[in-house]
Amino acid sequence: KEESLGAQFDVTDIPEDMKEKAAEYREQLVELAVEQDEELLMMYLEGEEPSVEDLKRCIRTGTLNGAFTPVLTGTAFKNKGVQPLLDAVVDYMPSPLDVEAIKGTSVDGETQMTRESSDEAPFSALAFKIMTDPFVGTLTFARIYSGILEKGTSVLNSVKGKRERIGRMLEMNANDRTDIEVAVAGDIIALVGCKDTTTGETLCDPDS
Repeated sequence: KEESLGAQFDVTDIPEDMKEKAAEYREQLVELAVEQDEELLMMYLEGEEPSVEDLKRCIRTGTLNGAFTPVLTGTAFKNKGVQPLLDAVVDYMPSPLDVEAIKGTSVDGETQMTRESSDEAPFSALAFKIMTDPFVGTLTFARIYSGILEKGTSVLNSVKGKRERIGRMLEMNANDRTDIEVAVAGDIIALVGCKDTTTGETLCDPDS
């Protein structure tokens, strides 16, 4: 709905003059999806319709192995189609656990190291965006790849060899922000207090 900027929307039936064509394309998409599961494919060929859960699982499998790429329609203008897009990210995109351990080099530049996507591993994060906020100053957006980060702790910028003290951590939701005390592997947060970190640099545990 226009007045709600996409927060509220209506689901309507496919127009009568388009139902036949829509059914034809849906059948093609279902066939492509179930090819990711041999047992499900055989059941489909025998006339059994796959469940929504099975289709989502197959689409996710095909997405992860590169067999196809889901395409959704929508526009950022007035947030049209944003909800299905976010649902698709959750349903089909790889989680941190689906990705191989991140490879890197120790601070001395000699030892090859890996970081598992786990709260138990030493802290590591990637700063991917810097933004100036009129109320809190510089915000460093970071994606935590491993470990736990607590407000008030110091981390090492491994690119520049400088320590950064995390004064505040914020969970961002559009224009809303919430102060948080702890962030874990997989979280995307905004950091307040980083003075030397720029886009593309790694933050890590100073002792690991």
